[in-house]
Amino acid sequence: MLELKAVQTNAKARMDIKDPFLELKTTDPHVEMSSEPLTMKFHTPAAEVTIDNYPSDYSRGFRNNVDFDREKAQKGMKAIQEYTAKAAREGAIIAKSLGKGNPFIRFAKEAMNSKPVEINIASVAEPSIKVVTHEAEIEVNPGKLNIQAVYGTATGNLERGTVDITMLQYPEVHFRAMDSKVDVGV
Repeated sequence: MLELKAVQTNAKARMDIKDPFLELKTTDPHVEMSSEPLTMKFHTPAAEVTIDNYPSDYSRGFRNNVDFDREKAQKGMKAIQEYTAKAAREGAIIAKSLGKGNPFIRFAKEAMNSKPVEINIASVAEPSIKVVTHEAEIEVNPGKLNIQAVYGTATGNLERGTVDITMLQYPEVHFRAMDSKVDVGV
């Protein structure tokens, strides 16, 4: 009878395993805020003031040419009327006193009697003042509020894992016949 003896050597392998690694970097979200203040600009145009001193000047005797000529013409007219009245009165006196005495004595007496001095107290008129004001100009620029949300970011770097297999020993099977000296190798 033939008897076979089988000798088997197992396979030996070395495995180098590198685990996968995920590197994750993140930035925090934040809110950026900026503001510009409200601005106001005021501008007030200058008032226009017109002063007319003529009423005051007129009451103190300072007149323009038209008023001065008119006043002189009125005084001239009044002087002529007074002179005419005086001449008529004197003529009437001379006519009445013909033969009754000397009328020139009476004229001399009237000329010697001086007229009483008149003092007139008058108020001085106020100057005419006109003021034109302008409204203030207001320019308002509203403030601004700027809000911006900045989202966080996430970046990842994945290092894949690896499995390296190195065969240290391959499998072998040897058959040996026990009665015979024949080795069969597979």
